[in-house]
Amino acid sequence: MSITIEIPSLPVAQLRAMSLISNPTPSFDELSSVVEADPALTAALLRAANSAASAPVDRVRTSRIAMVRIGASETRRIVMSIALSSSFGSLQDSGLDEAELWRHLIATAVLAEATTLGEVRHSEAFTAGLLHDIGRLAMAAQDPARYAKVVEMARRGIPATEGERLVFGMNHAQWGESIGRAWDFPSEIVDAIAEHHVGAQHGLSWIVARAREVAATLGIGDGLLPPTPPDPDSEALMLPIIAELGGEEAVIDRVEWYSGSFAA
Repeated sequence: MSITIEIPSLPVAQLRAMSLISNPTPSFDELSSVVEADPALTAALLRAANSAASAPVDRVRTSRIAMVRIGASETRRIVMSIALSSSFGSLQDSGLDEAELWRHLIATAVLAEATTLGEVRHSEAFTAGLLHDIGRLAMAAQDPARYAKVVEMARRGIPATEGERLVFGMNHAQWGESIGRAWDFPSEIVDAIAEHHVGAQHGLSWIVARAREVAATLGIGDGLLPPTPPDPDSEALMLPIIAELGGEEAVIDRVEWYSGSFAA
């Protein structure tokens, strides 16, 4: 059974924040104009800047000081993360573990950035990792009751992409590709969204696919099922990503730092 794709429409504040996807090196003023237009972004940056991981001496009370403390790159990533999370409704009735799904997205982003090869930019890899399951977010938010059927099927052993095809007429990678094109994401990121489950991966798509596998070795699931260890012959297991990031605890701490900015 197929249904018509409904591309989510974005409020002005989210639309401005999402524009950073195509701008990997925004100026301080560009970031500030986006942040100051949205109280949720200001609150997220203050949480990040005042967290123990940021080692604050005095509490930060303004978004501009928070941006200086955590830096432009981290500000951009938090802004994109919050914009993405606020672009969809609650996933509560979808059967997904929403907190775990977000840990999966952030872990994939962090690990993808550390896996960059060749001409792929670090900022581009982080963004692709963060956005790769945007189709799943949209499906679950748009029709949570229907997505709950996919979750039930996955827990009975039917691959989620197959369950999505049976229930929705397409899988979340295809749905995400349509959203990425409609929202005018860079073509490399759209390709990574579309290809993160297929075999013929290359460039950014390969990086995101490998980062997803490495995230599973850290005990991070995808919001549907507990993590599944990669195949012993997986290329992901030959990548020294976790060691290069300081070990498992350091990676988890970094994921939790980003996740902490989402807290209400």
